[in-house]
Amino acid sequence: MYVLKIFSKKWIFLTILVAVIVALFVRLGFWQLDRFDQKRAYNAMLATRWQMAPLDLGAEQLPDALDELEYRRVTAQGYFDYANQLVLKGQIYRDAPGVVLVTPFVMNNGDAVLVARGWVPSDRSAPQFWSELEEPADAPMIGLIRPSQAPPAGQPSTPPATAQSEWYRIDIPAIQAQMPYTLAPVWIQQLPEAARPLDRLPVREEPAPLDASMHMGYAVQWFSFAVIAGFGYIMFVRFRERQSALTLHNPAQASSGDATHPYALEPTAMPDDGEPSTLSNSETVHKGRSVNENAEEKQIAEAKIPV
Repeated sequence: MYVLKIFSKKWIFLTILVAVIVALFVRLGFWQLDRFDQKRAYNAMLATRWQMAPLDLGAEQLPDALDELEYRRVTAQGYFDYANQLVLKGQIYRDAPGVVLVTPFVMNNGDAVLVARGWVPSDRSAPQFWSELEEPADAPMIGLIRPSQAPPAGQPSTPPATAQSEWYRIDIPAIQAQMPYTLAPVWIQQLPEAARPLDRLPVREEPAPLDASMHMGYAVQWFSFAVIAGFGYIMFVRFRERQSALTLHNPAQASSGDATHPYALEPTAMPDDGEPSTLSNSETVHKGRSVNENAEEKQIAEAKIPV
């Protein structure tokens, strides 16, 4: 049986190599299935927190671990302080450049929290347009908590020498130096209120759930690679063994190198006109006996005559 040939001494090394590759593909497939389960569980957790009542920052204390508030909606009572508003530069929305408006929200207890109110295109980002983008007085402020954005490479937060209205990250310790009140150690990504048009400035969007289906597709791909590698290797060994067996039983065919015509005979070379044929060089055959044979018999007969 050709399947057992892969365990022979001739193929054992290559079989081990292919087995390692197949095992790797299978392991990657199960890893993607595990990622699929993790994403589904994470999405279920986000959906549960999304349905919870908003946390009131002015009335409740923040937990020590902010992960407990991830995707938990929060709110506060107070007002926006547009006099200390700033913008985040270099923000892209649907391939269009722009900025994000960040406005302090002063709560009833006197403290404030920075609120990212949404995206504005570059042509409407100058301070003279900011008054057109203020929130209605009776609009609720509900959003998602986000941690402070520290400088890259572990650098410390360094306040600028003078107040800045343009920033590249919401670095709360650095921004604190130019604010007249104490800022919360977190900031809020404001969510769109009910029935808010999607194109209304500043643009706000709800976070999309994490896509788990792609991990299932990756798992199917890795398992398919494992089947292709294993089955393809067996077919390769089968082909080579059949080729070796054919060569063993038909050496003439193997030397000719023509496997398509196994019974083809090699052509016999015909002598040229100027060359004597093999038959002409041998004694002339007459009735199945050569001339030399007749001469030898005559000599034997003469030798038997008595003198």
